[in-house]
Amino acid sequence: MIHILFEANQSRREMSRRSSASVTVSVSDRPSGPLISSFVTLVRWRTFPAGSTSNSTEGSLQTFNRLCHLGPKVSLLVVMLPHVGTVVPSHTVHQSLRPFLLPLAAAAVLAPSAAPPARAQAGAPAGANLVFVNGAIYTVDPARSWASALVVVGDRITYVGDETGARRFVQPGTRVVDLGGRMLIPAFQDSHVHPAFVPNPANGLDLHGITDRAELLARIRQFAQAHRDRPWITGSGWTEAVFLPSGQPSRELLDAAVPDRPAFLENDSGHEGWANSRALAAAHVGARTLDPLNGRIERTSSGTPTGVLQESAMDLMSTAVPKPSASELEENLQVALASMTRLGFTALEDADATPAVADAYRALDQRGELRMRVNLCQEFDPAKPDAEQLERFLARRASLKGPRLLANCVKIFLDGAYGSHTVALLEPYSDDSARWGRGKLFVAPERLAELVSRLDAARLQVHMHTQGDGAVHAALDAFAEAQRRNGLSDNRHTLAHLCLIAPGDIARFRSLHVIANMTPLWSVTDPWETVFAPRMFGPERVKRLYPARELFEAGAVVVWGSDWPVTGVSPLDGLETAVTHRYPGGVDPAGKEDAPLVPNESVTLAQAITAYTAAGAFLLHDEAERGILGPGKLADLVVLDRNLFEAPLLAIHTTQVDMTVLGGDIVFERAKQ
Repeated sequence: MIHILFEANQSRREMSRRSSASVTVSVSDRPSGPLISSFVTLVRWRTFPAGSTSNSTEGSLQTFNRLCHLGPKVSLLVVMLPHVGTVVPSHTVHQSLRPFLLPLAAAAVLAPSAAPPARAQAGAPAGANLVFVNGAIYTVDPARSWASALVVVGDRITYVGDETGARRFVQPGTRVVDLGGRMLIPAFQDSHVHPAFVPNPANGLDLHGITDRAELLARIRQFAQAHRDRPWITGSGWTEAVFLPSGQPSRELLDAAVPDRPAFLENDSGHEGWANSRALAAAHVGARTLDPLNGRIERTSSGTPTGVLQESAMDLMSTAVPKPSASELEENLQVALASMTRLGFTALEDADATPAVADAYRALDQRGELRMRVNLCQEFDPAKPDAEQLERFLARRASLKGPRLLANCVKIFLDGAYGSHTVALLEPYSDDSARWGRGKLFVAPERLAELVSRLDAARLQVHMHTQGDGAVHAALDAFAEAQRRNGLSDNRHTLAHLCLIAPGDIARFRSLHVIANMTPLWSVTDPWETVFAPRMFGPERVKRLYPARELFEAGAVVVWGSDWPVTGVSPLDGLETAVTHRYPGGVDPAGKEDAPLVPNESVTLAQAITAYTAAGAFLLHDEAERGILGPGKLADLVVLDRNLFEAPLLAIHTTQVDMTVLGGDIVFERAKQ
């Protein structure tokens, strides 16, 4: 834990007459332990008008960021601040939240958002393009959580405080939004999502959400009949739960639905494919085809492919399945991103951007049509040489950079998924340990340590797919080795999914500065967690599924990623499920009341909102720019039709997004009912 104590050495009245105030920040590694007095840093800021916002705050945030990474030996920091008009109380925060909570706390002291209007601006204030009043404005700022008014000038927030102060910025042309008690919060960020893989209703077969086998097969037949001009039928979204007890379909079923041409359909996790006989023949996949690295062709007892292709075996179809054109990819991406905008998102990390998908993002960005702040993760391929890939990652990072686009991340799939028994575990599978063992790491530990160390030294963020506790443990070991070789970096590596984490590894997220990237919508009693998980992991391990609360309590930085289209993308559904561990509304897809999944791992609403906002911005190195609402921050905002803190927990998902603002521009506004 860190105990941060902000103390002004003058009263408010004295501070208004004097030129500076001191702020003391105490840092302790243990709540009850003594401070380690190693050194004192004194920073003296030049005098600037009390109403200054962006320049002074930004410089202070950058300095705080640098100081945050000096490590636990920093014991005392004294900063001289001019004309601070408010005294900030003490706060206790987790040590691993230091990298973004210290800057936020600094901003709370430096920024004049709640100061009296007479001291908030020297001379006449600049005219605002947006002024929000009469609202429940939740800033996600630990020092100043609530306000009733907010002002946007250009692409930045200029003022956060009361309505009297905000109305000073109103001039002809200013749009004043009376929130009428509605909630205004920082815009959402999805920290693990695949927009380009979302089926476009105009041209793709979408099977997501279908839980009945007959309905699934009927949907496939109807789509094929409606698109007779297509040489292949492709789509995604079927779930293994439809094919219980085995969980696997057959090529004969798909042959019956699409008898006249090849068909290939990915499941809802993206880790399993289903091909009919014509598709297998077109891709030359037969009884004599060998399983590829990290993949498996499911076969009958005679060795004939059943039609199910696991993990990298799906790539065997890539030479035969028609690829979408560049214009189709761009159109599909725009449709998906527009859906996210309507839900209040203004930023995302695309967790697996193929070269073609990355080019589609770049085309939108270059045309000024990318209405999202995006960081792309380039995918590592274990079948290719590491050095060659690193060179390509660095070249693509440079070529893809644009106004709203970065490609500063590399995705590594370290294990697989439930349906294929490719989740890597520390102890053997419970259902057939002789066959499945402990699963398998897709990258050997020695190679992984070397790879991660090289990526870390190149200042690339590593984003790893890790579902099982064995994969999580190996990934943390690799990050530890990278730190041993390179020292502590600020690359903000992240592990995604985290279905199982060994109890001894929970604290390592904080100590290694690794960000926990979780999907709250997975914490429900769906067939994956009530049928597959108990069978594969046994009764004891399923008690430890998705340990979000433990990670928060251990001081880890936690962010939310939907993994859309694997599951839904709605952040309101995600917020509700994070705090209830139930289906939205407490009703399962069959219309039955559900029970919470591992209820002791649910989190608070404040924690859940932070994971979608401030923590997400930190993941993308944007905490100085956005993630909280404060003067000088980018005006990335979302208006909700109700105050979430006053809504029944099982009604959070019914909340409507009324407005999404990106950099001061209204990019979505719901029509008035």
